[in-house]
Amino acid sequence: MKFPLWLRRRLPGYRPPPPRWAHMEEPYLGDEVVVVDCETSQFDRRKGQLLSLAAVVVSGQNIQLSEALDVTVDSDARTDPDAVRVHYLRREDRRHGVAAAEAIERFLDFVGNRPICGFYIEYDRAILNRYIREYYDFELPNDFIEVSELYVRQKRRYIPEVNLDLTFEGLAKDLAVPVIERHTALGDVISTALMYIKLRHF
Repeated sequence: MKFPLWLRRRLPGYRPPPPRWAHMEEPYLGDEVVVVDCETSQFDRRKGQLLSLAAVVVSGQNIQLSEALDVTVDSDARTDPDAVRVHYLRREDRRHGVAAAEAIERFLDFVGNRPICGFYIEYDRAILNRYIREYYDFELPNDFIEVSELYVRQKRRYIPEVNLDLTFEGLAKDLAVPVIERHTALGDVISTALMYIKLRHF
């Protein structure tokens, strides 16, 4: 649940965005959504280090791929072997990436005050907020949209007792969406964006 701005400002521990990103707290009046995905060194929202970050803007039924954000982070983080087998980002693959601070800065400039959408978005939200708190002392005030929740609501509207496969691949198959370069940040955001479009417009 997102509290209105006047109430958030009265909550204990509230920290406003710095002036550069103060507009992120303003109500969003457009129809665009930013789909986001992070790849990390391990599957732990408290300890996982950011290795790559991608985001695309969805406007109506269109994905603005030409303006996509796709960054690899130059990180020396020790990577969990299970994570490497998922996203294949070894240390040598990250050598030409950008600093984590730059990746976060570019993300904040990219997303603005638009709603943020993703698959298992609470994980990405936790990772991003951890870095944003460290560098800029605030947290994302945006609205968040979980694709799997949209999917469940739509399915159970028609068949309340249906058993659902809520894996990424399960949603993609049922929605007839291609799985594009699975477990790369950009591939996952494109597939997630297609899921979102189908759920919202078809």
